[in-house]
Amino acid sequence: MRKLLLLVVVLVTTIASAMAQKSLTGTVTGEDGAPMPGVTVLIKETVTGTVTNIDGEFALDVPESAKVLQFSFIGMKTQEIAIGNQTTIDVTMQADVIGLEEVVAIGYGTVKKKDLTGAVTQVNAEKLEKESTSNMTDVLRGAVPGLNVSFSSSAKGVSSASDMLIRGETSVRSNAGQQRSANAPLIVVDGMIYNGDLADINPNDIQAFDILKDASSAAIYGSRASNGVIIITTKKGKKGKPMINVSASVGVATIAHTALDWMSGPEFIDWRIAGFENKERHQLNKPGYYDSHENSGVDLETWKNYDGSGGSDDLTQIWLQRLGFSPLEITNYKNGHSEDWTDIMYQTGLRQDYSLSLSGATDNVNYYWSMGYTDNEGIVRNEEFETYRSRINLEATVTDWLKVGTNTQFSVRDQSNITSSTGFGSVTPYSQMYEPLSDGTGWSDVLEYAPSGNISASRNPWLNMEYRDQVRTYTNLYSKLYAQLILPYGITFTSEFIPRFSWEEYYRHSSSEHPDWGKQGGIARRQHTKRYQWQLNNILKWNKSYGDHTFDFTFLQNAEKNQYWRSYMVRRQFQPSDVLGYHRMQAATEDVEISSNDTYSTADALMARMNYILKGKYHFTGAWRRDGYSAFGQANPRANFGSAAAAWTISEEDFFDVAWLDMLKLRVSYGDNGNRGVGTYDAMSELATGKYVLQTGGTAHYV
Repeated sequence: MRKLLLLVVVLVTTIASAMAQKSLTGTVTGEDGAPMPGVTVLIKETVTGTVTNIDGEFALDVPESAKVLQFSFIGMKTQEIAIGNQTTIDVTMQADVIGLEEVVAIGYGTVKKKDLTGAVTQVNAEKLEKESTSNMTDVLRGAVPGLNVSFSSSAKGVSSASDMLIRGETSVRSNAGQQRSANAPLIVVDGMIYNGDLADINPNDIQAFDILKDASSAAIYGSRASNGVIIITTKKGKKGKPMINVSASVGVATIAHTALDWMSGPEFIDWRIAGFENKERHQLNKPGYYDSHENSGVDLETWKNYDGSGGSDDLTQIWLQRLGFSPLEITNYKNGHSEDWTDIMYQTGLRQDYSLSLSGATDNVNYYWSMGYTDNEGIVRNEEFETYRSRINLEATVTDWLKVGTNTQFSVRDQSNITSSTGFGSVTPYSQMYEPLSDGTGWSDVLEYAPSGNISASRNPWLNMEYRDQVRTYTNLYSKLYAQLILPYGITFTSEFIPRFSWEEYYRHSSSEHPDWGKQGGIARRQHTKRYQWQLNNILKWNKSYGDHTFDFTFLQNAEKNQYWRSYMVRRQFQPSDVLGYHRMQAATEDVEISSNDTYSTADALMARMNYILKGKYHFTGAWRRDGYSAFGQANPRANFGSAAAAWTISEEDFFDVAWLDMLKLRVSYGDNGNRGVGTYDAMSELATGKYVLQTGGTAHYV
């Protein structure tokens, strides 16, 4: 009895303690002493709180267990105040100017956001951390004014620069055969001009995006910058204990709607009737011709004899034949069987994304290493995208005058899946996916070649998927190896070597068991593609301040080389069979295509840029670049690009006195950009082989 009584006493004491509260009041003001209405006041680590009134005052009941109050307001630093024994808390909010002090990448260098003279927008890590996506383009969609990112419902998603536009289209060239669309922005990753697939970049590795939108800011990239520039900065380590980050994301992709919503059986019949009545003229003299007899409005004999069918007693068959139904569709209608082809053509896709990173920094070494795996299923049946990605960013301070490092990215993509057809034109609700068992107890696993029974007009949406085998993988290695000399008087010299290796393997076998491909004895193809590209950048920078004057000079010397090799073969009529497919190409007896394509191009550039700031409020930027590219042709192998921009920070003037406005800047800019998106050999005449007729006198010769 004593133990029970003690338990009750303790329980009552605990509840009473938890319910004990005290009232807190206070006033929140700005740095100028003016009251601040609308400031959020929260008990830390809870959702309990209030907001200040028009006089900046607040009142809040807090439990005795509460330790800290948080005060937050847009544009102000969040403050945390220990409660202790206080009953009145007055707070002075301070402006958060960190945003203006943030560093923005401008290409071959950085500046503080407040010192920008061009149109540059940044999306930082905080925005990225709120996104749960395996594709970096999803982060940018809707995040930056003037940047349009297409949407794709595929398992891979939008992963090409050609699916992004900065301030609209700027070129009428189709840029056929090139890696990058003529209207695609230039992608730069950690100073490397990036020509690869954006799906190879793990969004979890990205620290910030900087989008150069106007001509003056993008002009430093010359002939590559006519469509704007997207600069991607990846993560580095931070000083302190090594940090391990693990993230996992699992979700599903479902179809919201299709381009053509699937009709039920009765809806399909009504649609077919309306179509025939709109198209056929003879129905004007045969009322109710396309309607069932019950709905025709005419007597049975008249309705049956419209097309000489009076001898048949199967009224349903007469009616459905007039609507173009095949015998199979008529049978299924009579048996009450219909297919929902949406469930057959589409699926609920499982999406998985996993990432692991290790990072840290000491006085001499900064490191970041990550691995990621993504396996996304799409909404189309059998659609899947799989990729493995890894990155290492490493920088070491060898001495006080030398730094060395690397930014390396490796990825393997698998896009081998073959999907079902999503065309609704080849099937109807009364089509049939599987053949019925002979005993009528169910359906066999044999695919119907013609689901609607009309062989000339339809194919099963799974037909190609079932009789085709495919492998398509992409392996990519991007790397930047660099060394930086720190010289006296604010001078640095950086040398960068940037190689890229890319391999693609593509194999496909179309089986002879397919009703169409069987006539060709099976078809197989093999394609091997390799790319090797390198860039060399030598960058000299000088940054120095003298009193009211700040100078930042950048000089660049660039060279690059691009090589591409492709081998391709297609063969058919395999003997004795094509069971080994693309694994035994020599078993084929007929060539469809054997081809190769090797290309080679080079480029070089010189660039100079000056940023000058007077008294922290007058800014001037000037840049000049000279680009050379082998595809330009011998007549004009090089082109010059210049830009100039000026800005006046009015809010730094003595006469400016607007308490609610932190920064007001007026800027103007001008720049030239170019587009080198031309075919590697477009400037050269094409050579063709063949025989031509040469007429000499009365005799014709073939030469």
